[in-house]
Amino acid sequence: MKLLDRLPKGTVAVSGGLVVNGLAAYAFITLASRDLGPEDYTPVGLLWALSFLLGPGFFQPLEQEVARIVAARSGGRIGPVVRTAGCIGAGMVGLLAVLALMLGGRIRHDLFDGHGLLVVGLLLVLVGLGIGHLVRGVLAGLGRFGGYARYFIGDGVGRLVMVLVLVGTVGGVGAYGLAVGLAPFIGVVLALAGQRDLSLEGPAEPAGALSRALGALLVASVATALVLNVSPLAVKVLAGPDQADDPGRFLNALLIARVPLFFFQAVQASLLPRLSALVGAGRFDELVHVFRRLLGLVAGIGGTAIVVCAVLGTWIVEFAFGADFAVERQDMVLLAASSAVLMVALSFAQALMACRAQGRMALAWVLGLAVFPLVVALGEDLFLRVELGLLAAVSVTATSMAVLLVERLRSRDRWHSMEPWSAL
Repeated sequence: MKLLDRLPKGTVAVSGGLVVNGLAAYAFITLASRDLGPEDYTPVGLLWALSFLLGPGFFQPLEQEVARIVAARSGGRIGPVVRTAGCIGAGMVGLLAVLALMLGGRIRHDLFDGHGLLVVGLLLVLVGLGIGHLVRGVLAGLGRFGGYARYFIGDGVGRLVMVLVLVGTVGGVGAYGLAVGLAPFIGVVLALAGQRDLSLEGPAEPAGALSRALGALLVASVATALVLNVSPLAVKVLAGPDQADDPGRFLNALLIARVPLFFFQAVQASLLPRLSALVGAGRFDELVHVFRRLLGLVAGIGGTAIVVCAVLGTWIVEFAFGADFAVERQDMVLLAASSAVLMVALSFAQALMACRAQGRMALAWVLGLAVFPLVVALGEDLFLRVELGLLAAVSVTATSMAVLLVERLRSRDRWHSMEPWSAL
């Protein structure tokens, strides 16, 4: 219990929600893989990947800023914040939806293999994620982490329930696409269930209060999401006519290799507040000590994951998804290595955010993202060049962040006394 008492408030609840969501997510992927087969599963998997790109990429910064402002208010007066944030979020959803509709034909045929219901699923997931991140920001700011955790539970379990219902009515690929699109709405309903004592009164919240750090955070989150999710999209774009199964095979191998990364989210949730508190108190020596211990833990987890994937990775993929999704040992090792380095990069990103260096963090992600197409352009083996491109991207990102963090800490006397959001 002493260990649990040291964790930031809500860590245990959010971790429980993430565990349920993760198990439900892998159950959904397994069901879709075995029911549809590699070729029909591929467009569903790409919709799945796009949902992770769109949510964390475009709406995570809004959630973070809403949580920050709501936490600074007293008495639960969230109405003005919700109205302002809702307008910003609706604008983002509208722009992305218009872009998706303008490219609807290309998206339908090039990414979704002609399945129109997957385009509908994409539009639904845009709206659902926009609302979902706004709700999560409000709940986090109010410290209502039970509702925050229920969002993840509703999203994961709701996706499974919806696909079981829709398979019997819509059927086929469309059922899975609509389930992906409707899942965030179920999460929102479950998260808001029982929420009371929320005052809608209070002074108007200027848009500038939300957007002050939003630009740098948006660039950073979009670049992060692209690094995380660009590889399966690249396989789809680069696959030849005789490689229709490859994007689905690659995505599922990547999902297995990233199991440690999924559970690393629970560490991230508690890491930023802890590091930020140390920065605010000026305890930089302790921050360095804590961060070094974290890197040691991450390195151990990442190294273990690489060994497990080298020994059992191909068997796990075949056991979970079937023999049609088999990949080589080399693929699993490289994907696990990129996931290990990615955890290191995400750790450095939290430290840079705690040190009020969102702009520098964004620069590192952009540098890593720029390396990816350069490496992918080399070689002929589809999986190998994408895997090496991903490994190069996360390595450049992590190295850049390490250099930037060291420089930031050395110059701490210049920025530590400044306003928290003026030292980007």
